Amino acid sequence: MSVHENLTLPKLEQLATAGFIQSSKERDVVLTYIHLLDIKASSPDLPVKALSGGNQQKVVFGKWLAMNPRILILDEPTRGVDVGAKQEIYEVINELAAQGAAIIMISSELPEVLGMSDRVMVVHEGKVQAILENDGLDQETIMRAATGGNR
Repeated sequence: MSVHENLTLPKLEQLATAGFIQSSKERDVVLTYIHLLDIKASSPDLPVKALSGGNQQKVVFGKWLAMNPRILILDEPTRGVDVGAKQEIYEVINELAAQGAAIIMISSELPEVLGMSDRVMVVHEGKVQAILENDGLDQETIMRAATGGNR
C-alpha cells in the first residue's frame, strides 16, 4: 500500500459524499499528516515499504492519528527508528497528550520510559509489581521492581 492509501484508509467514510471519495479532501488529509509527522517520501503514491524504517513508523502512526483517537496504546513506537525520527515521534506524542489524549506506551528502553512517562507500571512475571509516579524516578528503582526486588 502507498503512503496515501495508508493515511486515508481510516477516514474513507468521512472523505466520501454519496459514495464517492472527494479527492480534494483526501489530498488535504494526506498532506496534513505528511507535514505533521514530517514523513519523507518523494511522492504520496510511493509504497510504504520503499521508505526508511523511521518514515514507515511515522506512516503507521499517522494512519491511527487520522482516526482522532482519545486513547492511544503504543507498543515500542520508536523501535528501529533513528534518533531524529524518535524525537519527532516524541513531539507528536507529547502534543497529543497536551491536547487531552490518554497515551499508554509500552517500551523496553528505560531512558524512553523515564523521558516520556508521568506514571510507570512495572510488570514482572505477568503481575503488576509497582505503579510509580515519575517524579524523580530512576532506572534503578524501575529495575528493582522489574526483577521482583520490591517483594
